[in-house]
Amino acid sequence: MEGRRSLLELGLLCQAALGSELSSSQEDEDLGDFLQEAAALRARLCAVLSHTSGNKRQSCSLIDLTSDSTWDQQKPHLFPKPRLRPKSASSPWIPSITIPQPFKMTLREAHKKSQLMKSNMFLELDKLRDKRQSQDEAECQKQFRAQPVPAHVFLPLYHEIMEQNEVRRQIATQKRKELLLSTQRPFSFLEKEEKKKEAIRQKFLAAATPKESSKLKKVNRKVPRSTNDTLLGDKLKEAELYREIRIQMRAKDLLESSVAPIDTSNCRRDPQSRTATKTKQERLGFLQDRSFSFKPRINPTVPDFEELYWEFQREAVRRQEIKEATQIKPFKLRTSNLRCRQREANEKCILQMQQEKGNLLLGRGEPVLDMDIFHFRQNMRERTREYRKELEEMQLRVSNRPYLFEQVTKHDARRGAERRYRNTLQQVGLSEEFVRKKGKDAADLLEEESDIHR
Repeated sequence: MEGRRSLLELGLLCQAALGSELSSSQEDEDLGDFLQEAAALRARLCAVLSHTSGNKRQSCSLIDLTSDSTWDQQKPHLFPKPRLRPKSASSPWIPSITIPQPFKMTLREAHKKSQLMKSNMFLELDKLRDKRQSQDEAECQKQFRAQPVPAHVFLPLYHEIMEQNEVRRQIATQKRKELLLSTQRPFSFLEKEEKKKEAIRQKFLAAATPKESSKLKKVNRKVPRSTNDTLLGDKLKEAELYREIRIQMRAKDLLESSVAPIDTSNCRRDPQSRTATKTKQERLGFLQDRSFSFKPRINPTVPDFEELYWEFQREAVRRQEIKEATQIKPFKLRTSNLRCRQREANEKCILQMQQEKGNLLLGRGEPVLDMDIFHFRQNMRERTREYRKELEEMQLRVSNRPYLFEQVTKHDARRGAERRYRNTLQQVGLSEEFVRKKGKDAADLLEEESDIHR
């Protein structure tokens, strides 16, 4: 009994200690005392357990110490939770309620599960870290080797670039010079004079010898000998005969190779019985008799169905019934007899008459305006016509005017000809006035002779 009593006291002390632990969360100053008391209680409990009888099957929990009657009679909310101090062994026993605590086995299993989950996560993280580290090490172990610089990066030196530009510029200038020289037209007085003389000479020759040219033409129109050959007709007949034979052979080949549009080889008539054939002969025997009194006339011409169709359409359109439109007849409402309506109608009539008078006055004054507009438009047309004529003349002058280089060459040629003319006159010992005078006298003589001949 003493051992059980001591155990109950220890349980009450533990319960009081737990209650004080829950209630003293706000009292930090008594934490040291509570730890000392808990250590003393733990040492005392171990000593009591060593002195008790060694029944191994006896439960050590504090729940068995209380009876069911005490649990039913007492309520947990009736017992306050004051902070209790350890009592001496001589104090009387006071019954109390034990609060069950969870076994450490369930706590150990929950802790193991959490540790297992944490261990799996840590293993995966370790694997990922090792894999990343191995990849980094493999990447670091790779050797770097720089590729050579491509050839298109290098540029030539400055003087080489300038030389290339100079060569390109010279080629371009040479091409432009050649183009200008090719478009330039030659100029010379001598060639024009020679061409004129040659044309006059050809005209005189053509007028003097017309018979010879006609004879030459007649000689050129002779029929060739090949046309008069006797073998030509035979050759033509032979070619025509070969052509007809070739056409016949081709038609024969096409006829043999042609196929009917409907294959009649697979179409077989159903075999008829003898009775069917006999009745058919009896019923249709009159058709075999050729001595008919009626002989129908067959029209061999095929009608033009397209033309017949359109003629029928035109006839149908001509014969179709045209409904007459409904004719609206005026009617008189009783509301029109009202004075207000009559007044409005009279006002409308007066306004209409005034508008007509105004239109008549405008019509009388219109011809004057029309004449002014007509003269204005005519003047505008004349001005535009003159302006267009001036533009055309200007464009004609611009188009007929020679190029600048032609003018320069012509001027240079004229000056050169005048210089040569003066030099020749000086070499001969003549003056320009003397030559001009003689030329004028010769021109006058030629004019007089032409007048006499006329």
